[in-house]
Amino acid sequence: MINTFHSSYNPPPVPPRTGYSKPQPVGNSPLVKFLSVMLLLLMILTIGGFLYLFQKLNMQLQGSYQEDMTSLQRLQDCADSSMDSMTECGKLMEKYKAAIAKVSQANEKLSKLTGGPHVIGPAAHMTALSEHKDKNSDFLKTNSLLWDEEQSLVQDVRFSNKRDKLTIQYPGIYFIYSQVTFSKPSTSFGLKQSIRSIDPKTQDVKELLKSFCSLDPDASSDLCTASLSGVFRLEKDQQLYVTVANTSLVNRNSCSFGLFKLQ
Repeated sequence: MINTFHSSYNPPPVPPRTGYSKPQPVGNSPLVKFLSVMLLLLMILTIGGFLYLFQKLNMQLQGSYQEDMTSLQRLQDCADSSMDSMTECGKLMEKYKAAIAKVSQANEKLSKLTGGPHVIGPAAHMTALSEHKDKNSDFLKTNSLLWDEEQSLVQDVRFSNKRDKLTIQYPGIYFIYSQVTFSKPSTSFGLKQSIRSIDPKTQDVKELLKSFCSLDPDASSDLCTASLSGVFRLEKDQQLYVTVANTSLVNRNSCSFGLFKLQ
């Protein structure tokens, strides 16, 4: 017999077999839950570590800023002569100059590595301390010539607090020169200038160069200039200065002292 019965409804589902259980979704397995918890902990630890490092770095920067401001204030107090201990000012200035020298050396190395413009090495050209700046007549109280740092070139070389000596920062071969003009004759000492050096280890004083000139005692307006120059190997912390027998005979308008590193 041909079945001619038709229906639009789907047939009923097959009843489950005995002992059959529906499989759980993959996302609810214990392994996935464990990995989710570990990932959450890792994110918390990462964010916490980042916040800790950020806070620590921020505190270090603030501490460094406060330190710098304190140092600048102390330098300002030294400039205003309001500090009781001038020895402390001297030590502070030495640290400041040493830091500047290190920065300059680092910039020179960086320039060589990057192929940038070459920074000039250690050099100095000193000009004698003028009379209107020498209010206490310090120039006449010593045989060493005093120099005006504001009117001089000083780079990668330390200038002493007494304004008479240059201290080598970087050892090497240097060209040294000086020129001293005399305006008055001397019959007892002679018109002589010399560049002297202080050994950094033994503190022994050595005369590196010397020169002479002469003036007619009967002439009142004559000038004579003693010049000298030479090449020397200098060590770190070696000190150089120019000395004369009598600084009252010197014409300060035409005196200079300098050096520069050859290699």
